[in-house]
Amino acid sequence: ELFAGFYSQVFLSLSATTPHSHIGHFSAQAAWLPSALAFAPTVLTSVGCQVLVAGMAEFKCVVDQNNKATELPLWRIGGSVQQNPHMRAFWASTISFFLAFLGWFALAPLALDVASSMGICENQKFPPADWPKQAAYLKFKNLKSDLFYCQYGKNDEKAPTDCNPVPDDIANAPTCSDTVTVPGCVDAAAQQKYRPEELAACVCTGGTECKDVIANAGVASVASTIFVRIALGTLLERFGPVNVQTGLMIYGGFWVALAAAITAPWNYTLIRFFIGCAGATFVTNQFW
Repeated sequence: ELFAGFYSQVFLSLSATTPHSHIGHFSAQAAWLPSALAFAPTVLTSVGCQVLVAGMAEFKCVVDQNNKATELPLWRIGGSVQQNPHMRAFWASTISFFLAFLGWFALAPLALDVASSMGICENQKFPPADWPKQAAYLKFKNLKSDLFYCQYGKNDEKAPTDCNPVPDDIANAPTCSDTVTVPGCVDAAAQQKYRPEELAACVCTGGTECKDVIANAGVASVASTIFVRIALGTLLERFGPVNVQTGLMIYGGFWVALAAAITAPWNYTLIRFFIGCAGATFVTNQFW
């Protein structure tokens, strides 16, 4: 096809720029064209195709005519870049993608510990001994013990303002102790309407500043990756997936390390925003 296209263009160009009296001469000169075309497949087969087949045979994976792998041998990772580009790309993109997402969501399960270190937990700002009627306490239930902060329930299910008082029969009963074992005595804990010991180390339920800070930081983390994913289309076409993925990993790793310096809600939100850029590795992974 290469030979046919080339010589056909030459013949047409000469015919268009040459007097008709000479066209017969060029026609006679082109009489050898069929034999050249017959020879062309032999040339292509003996030269170009052998090189292509030889190059394809060097791959560790079975490939199609476009040199794309048609199998997925997960543990076939040996060979050079030229011999095994398919599995090297597969594992490099997969592992880097996993590490990037590990860093992206690293702070999410540690949110309560980070909130405690920032001092924004509800029971840090409002100690239960001084503020027993905080709404966050009145609605609190300890998931481990399955017990409520309000021992005898709250005065309103939707918008409580206090816990229900201790029933009279329990409040007026004698208190049991090591020395008092009279019939009908009750434990001292049963005569309290609040259970501050059931509160978590960091109360961070809905309606608290702590919950708002964690939620806003999560939104910032997702928002940043949206803008970066849009920009990656151009960056990938220009610099390639290896360079882009490396840049994202280094950038994300820097901010993950800097998370150890979080001291306040504003830098917690800011660092989560920058870490969110690592979530854009999803695009690089698919392109790679």
